[in-house]
Amino acid sequence: EVGTYQPALGQANESVCIRCPPGKYGAFTGASTCASCPAGSWNDEFDKTACTICPEGKWTHSSGSLRAGDCTPCAGGGNCLPDGDARITIELRNFPYAELDTTRMADVEAALAEDIAAACGTNNESVVDVFGKESSVTISSDGQVSAFVKDVTGSSANELAARLYSASFRGELANTTLAIIGSEAHLSIGPISVKPEAFVALAPTSTMTTSTSTVTIATTTRATTTVRAAQTTSVRGGHSVDHGNVHRDSEQEQSTPSPDAEQSTPSPDSEQSTPSPGSEPTSAATIQAAALPWPLTLCLGLAASSGARRK
Repeated sequence: EVGTYQPALGQANESVCIRCPPGKYGAFTGASTCASCPAGSWNDEFDKTACTICPEGKWTHSSGSLRAGDCTPCAGGGNCLPDGDARITIELRNFPYAELDTTRMADVEAALAEDIAAACGTNNESVVDVFGKESSVTISSDGQVSAFVKDVTGSSANELAARLYSASFRGELANTTLAIIGSEAHLSIGPISVKPEAFVALAPTSTMTTSTSTVTIATTTRATTTVRAAQTTSVRGGHSVDHGNVHRDSEQEQSTPSPDAEQSTPSPDSEQSTPSPGSEPTSAATIQAAALPWPLTLCLGLAASSGARRK
């Protein structure tokens, strides 16, 4: 029943319901919690379905006030609405936000703005959403309604609170919303708050997402080394060594002229040496001995000398 709450689900009867304490109230049945008395009101009893509005020229600037002494005089000679503007906050419980398309959401926003304007005694254009759009309210995904009433004349903050906190206004909001979203929705009206506040429009914000793509290029460097080997041919002890291959040559060392070597050809006019009559001819043995190893050459020389003495 109203004025009570039960945080546990599935209770058998209403005898287990808990009474709402002072500073709070219960405006509808089946509540899991009690709402705190909004700004400009107070409550010092149990089981209350509404809170008491502060007397004219006084206001409570926080929620959950417990006594009449919490209402303090407003500045400026008791004017609790000095700028003529007030922020209105309404909680729509079980509001099917995700199920509504753009058109129906705009219809709900316009209808709620019209109900607020009628309760405050102003025209529809005086009710704006938080961005300054006229004849509209702002509804968040959790069902929170925010709006401003601008340039209110002829009504004080206390009078606005008395109208907007009433059970009749709650019923009007529920009927208007259900007519648009469908009567099968389990909608209920939660806490309503009136806060004297000068209107300042919020700047619409947009979120820009920057995607950065990183491309990695792998470069493979191949080093090519060219090795040029110089061939060396040596003749040692009658054996020619060429890249590790051994060839047996003649006992005499042979000299092979390179292709680039200059060859001298005696010209016809060149002088040729002719041995003189008195000179001794060079023997073939002596010529051949020049190409022999020295031990053998020594032996041949001794033999030649001995033969000359015998003659």
